[in-house]
Amino acid sequence: MKGGSSIKHKYDFYATFKIEEKEDVDNLTNGSGKYREICDELSRIMILSTALGVKKKFPDNRGRPDKIDLKDYARVGEGDYASGLKAFIHTNGNFNDNISSKLSDLTLLGIVTSVDVSALPKGSWVLEFPIILAKPFISRDDVPLYIIDNPVRKDKVFGVPFISAMAWKGNLRWTMMKLQLESHINEPNKFAEMRLKHTLLFGTEKGTEDVPKGWAKYLNELCPNARENYQDKLKEKFGRDDIPNLAGMLHFYPTFWDRIEMEVINPHDRKTKTGKNPIYFETVPEGSKGLFRLLYIPLHRTNLPDDEFKKIVLQDLRDVVAGVKEMLLFYGFSAKKSIGYGAIEARWDKEVSILALKDFIRGTEKFGNFEELENEIQRLIRGKEI
Repeated sequence: MKGGSSIKHKYDFYATFKIEEKEDVDNLTNGSGKYREICDELSRIMILSTALGVKKKFPDNRGRPDKIDLKDYARVGEGDYASGLKAFIHTNGNFNDNISSKLSDLTLLGIVTSVDVSALPKGSWVLEFPIILAKPFISRDDVPLYIIDNPVRKDKVFGVPFISAMAWKGNLRWTMMKLQLESHINEPNKFAEMRLKHTLLFGTEKGTEDVPKGWAKYLNELCPNARENYQDKLKEKFGRDDIPNLAGMLHFYPTFWDRIEMEVINPHDRKTKTGKNPIYFETVPEGSKGLFRLLYIPLHRTNLPDDEFKKIVLQDLRDVVAGVKEMLLFYGFSAKKSIGYGAIEARWDKEVSILALKDFIRGTEKFGNFEELENEIQRLIRGKEI
């Protein structure tokens, strides 16, 4: 540096804008002071995590010394005065306004546009419809540091809460296992046939190795007498001597939610009946909206006569829709789904829905609930055009 200057420049984002005082939290929340130049809401929220390293306690609003822990202040503020994360997400709604803006960007960039099946193989279908949460949705983000321990998962680029394509795939595969495999644990041949069908739909099971583990191990143990039969069917299907690694015919898309909320639970001591350590967590609240989209390309149904091909494609559609219905309305698709989190309302805007089935449906079909969708599929199966 010129003239032997001792000025130190900070180039790290978090070091430059780190929180050291209560006033910093308020300025960050309001977008004032040194935080005025940070326009992105998620970036401001991420800076709140720098308060975790501050051990000093601060005076409360009544002037009493050493009463306020800075990390707690960065989470919820003090008393009735909301600051930090609570203000961003719960009180002033700034982050939800930011989500609306980012959802518009996703649309403009073509990230959430409908799938055109016209350029895909015969028998390809796309299922798309809006979903409204009847129960809150919970997930766990994988950010290394956050001001609370339980942030909802957000897209890393746009900061919008979402459920990933892989999460949809895992939840639907689990639901269809409950519906279509568990009922045949005493019928090894039928179990093997349905397990093969699920492999064709979803792809090779995780844990398929010399010593199976994970999903493959679970299904082997669920119906032990079907294991060899299933493996033989899979090898025969692809003309191989070993178990192939294959992609499934179902292709999933993420669902982006339009809102986020902050909640708290405060476990009470069994003896004193008082709560001292509140647990804060983010949710996508009841009433939030998203879009469910699923694509099917019948790559593993080729080389069949036309009539048999159409029959099997429609059976796949019927079975998958049955699984989607149970997953969304009954089983749930959220963390803590066993206690009621993550289910949708049974009806939606019919005009926003799409069922497109190449060469089997003229144009697209609309439906406002699962009953209407299932009725249209049955009409197709009976050979009636729609």
